[in-house]
Amino acid sequence: MPKCLYCSVREPDLDPNGSLSEYCSDECRISASNTGFTTPCIQCEEFPRLKSSQYCGWERCRKADKCITCKVNYITITNSLWCSRQCRDITHNWRSMVKTSELCLKCTKENTYFGKNFCEICEEWVNENGPCIFKLSKQGNKFKDISNQFISSWKHKKKAIPEIHTIYKIFPNEQIISRYNNYRDSIESLRRLEGRPFPKGNGRVMTKGNEQRRFHGTRMKCLLGIETDTLCSDMTCAVCRIITEGYKLMYAKTSRFKYQRFGDGIYFSSTSSKSDDFNRESLKNHNGVNYKVMFLNKVVVGRAFELIQEVRNLKGPPINYDSVVGEPSASLYYDELVVYNESACIPQYLIVYEN
Repeated sequence: MPKCLYCSVREPDLDPNGSLSEYCSDECRISASNTGFTTPCIQCEEFPRLKSSQYCGWERCRKADKCITCKVNYITITNSLWCSRQCRDITHNWRSMVKTSELCLKCTKENTYFGKNFCEICEEWVNENGPCIFKLSKQGNKFKDISNQFISSWKHKKKAIPEIHTIYKIFPNEQIISRYNNYRDSIESLRRLEGRPFPKGNGRVMTKGNEQRRFHGTRMKCLLGIETDTLCSDMTCAVCRIITEGYKLMYAKTSRFKYQRFGDGIYFSSTSSKSDDFNRESLKNHNGVNYKVMFLNKVVVGRAFELIQEVRNLKGPPINYDSVVGEPSASLYYDELVVYNESACIPQYLIVYEN
């Protein structure tokens, strides 16, 4: 039986909506909210929010609709019509109720379900044939989301914001995906981060394992994303090798890269223009136009150790930490995120832009 998320002593009780709570008592709930341990309900501002909700379990606070199947329980899952998977699965033809306007990335004919990239037939093919990449529609929400992150985080004033040519969704093989998911779950089990507020506020809360999206620039030998969507076999093409094999620490040595401020790790940044400094070898001229590519990745940050000056001899984060974050300071103009475990990161998108 799990223990109370706050006191770690007693077993959790039930939330007022009948679901198993994360806390053992109202005393621990109030303490968790008052001390900043978690984010309080936006209505009563007293009790902690339920997962995937802005409200606590009290009916007087909740503004959620009731489940369309049982019509009794409130919906606590974001963007859902049901209170639980059980109610969803007993709903006749429920799949047709959650189809979106987004088309399957592979066949580009069938509409997808919420949260999916493919129709059911194409999803089976991709699961069996990864790694592969598929072009995002420029009219789709995901293309707009990635574009906004790339453009809004371009902070170098002396570099003009480039025009995005194409964005590809990356699908690694099942082994790399499973390795990443298992690591994220292990960090979450250790740290219990999901739903907690970020230390610096802004009203945001952490996801499982404190997973974040970060940019990474590297070299490319082929014309992936520019002329072709087929991965090459050149062992010196870092872009294709990362998609095929994942990130490798064997290539992350300070002896090879003099600019690594925090030792032998795998480096990312939330600043797209910073990652642009490190992908000069991805520059390609095609039909008279210069292109570069950049990864947007999922990275398990876990509990991050913050530094404002370089420590070049690091081989890993300090004890009881999972990553290192270089904060902007007098000696570091833009942020850096460093992980020292290959399982902590996975490529998610390949952004192709004009240079």
